[in-house]
Amino acid sequence: MQFRHILPFTAALILLGWTLFVPWSPRPAPRAQGVDVFLNVTAGGARKLNIAIPEFTVVAGTDTTGAAKLVASVAGDDLTFSGLFSVVAATGSIPANDPGALKQSWTDFAAAGAHAAVHGLLAVRGDRLEAEMRLYDLTTPEQRLIAARKFEAPAGQPRRLAHKIADEIVLQFTGEAGIADTKIAYVRGPRGAREIHVADYDGANATPVTRNGSINLMPAWSPDARSLAFVSYMKGYPDLYRAFPFERRPEQTLAAFVGINTSPAWSPDGRTLGMTLSKDGNPEIYVLTLATGALRRLTRHAGIDTEPTWSPTGRQIAFVSDRAGVAHIFVMDAEGTSVQQLTFGGFQTQPRWSPKGDTIVYTAREGSHDLWAIAPDGSNARRLTAGPGNNQGAAWSPNGRHLIFQSSRLGGWQLFAMLADGSSVTAITRGPTEHTSPSWSPRLP
Repeated sequence: MQFRHILPFTAALILLGWTLFVPWSPRPAPRAQGVDVFLNVTAGGARKLNIAIPEFTVVAGTDTTGAAKLVASVAGDDLTFSGLFSVVAATGSIPANDPGALKQSWTDFAAAGAHAAVHGLLAVRGDRLEAEMRLYDLTTPEQRLIAARKFEAPAGQPRRLAHKIADEIVLQFTGEAGIADTKIAYVRGPRGAREIHVADYDGANATPVTRNGSINLMPAWSPDARSLAFVSYMKGYPDLYRAFPFERRPEQTLAAFVGINTSPAWSPDGRTLGMTLSKDGNPEIYVLTLATGALRRLTRHAGIDTEPTWSPTGRQIAFVSDRAGVAHIFVMDAEGTSVQQLTFGGFQTQPRWSPKGDTIVYTAREGSHDLWAIAPDGSNARRLTAGPGNNQGAAWSPNGRHLIFQSSRLGGWQLFAMLADGSSVTAITRGPTEHTSPSWSPRLP
């Protein structure tokens, strides 16, 4: 086996600001019960744990597609993207059922600066892939096994298998599962012919959801990750629909009132959908109860009220209104009462409430467009992007650690991701076709 040597790193995790807890147990359970190792990290991910992920070892069947190498590579990319890990790259696999070879490999990786390592075993069984992930702590002389977990996926989905493994590794070190096994929805195409697509969180495996040749906008994932609410001009007017990207179900019409039907926003429990309608005059915010079709109006103002976004508790809604003269961010109770203005000066739109409830990200126009964040009480306003180009339309990852947004920094609109503090910007989509209006799914079932 060959691996890339990295600069020597202090083996004392306490000096890096980490606290490592390994429970006393003579033999670890086949599946981790709870979290075995806790890693304290900074918001920007400045302190990272070095982890080695060699190619997976094929223990059954014939790997004609190179899945063993792909799973290790994609899992490593997932961990790098998390901002919590630095991956020690390697080629070759470690033999199965060879304690001596395993110990030597872990010793070599530890010498190269790795604090943890993954021994992956892969079985190819017809149309299924079965993998076992064994996670080791390399900071102890005994190279203790932290956790072991088995996963499976269809043979044609080795990337999803890798995503599941990466999310489990993040869970073991942080107490919260990663976000690799999620999807993004977005709008693809030029003006006049925009279709909604769904892809893996990293932009891979993109597939169309709509194929109506019209203008489709504003996809919004339901809390159960089964459906998307969106705006479409497929019948000539901006109406609201619901699509089921993973099921063979027809699209549902959610709102097709006279005027505009736009800005879909799911409540956290998935029972209601916030939206903007102009059926009674100027645009106002309404809530639709999906089970009954009951519609409830929340705002009543001569100004334009639009773009609702729910707090994770479901008790408040942030929205955009020009009732103060130009567009600003406001917050109200879920019943439409206790309206408070959060932003002042300038021009602010596209609020998105974080899953943790402590931050609202929004787009501010000051010449160009950039992303800002603010606390729900209006304090701690801070800028997240400062060009190049325009940066807008952010969406949160389900764990609140990342944002995906559209940017014109490379010319046409493309999607980028970054940590919630604005660091570690990564391109998600590329190419001549524009990609806009991203929405990040919850973790998949």
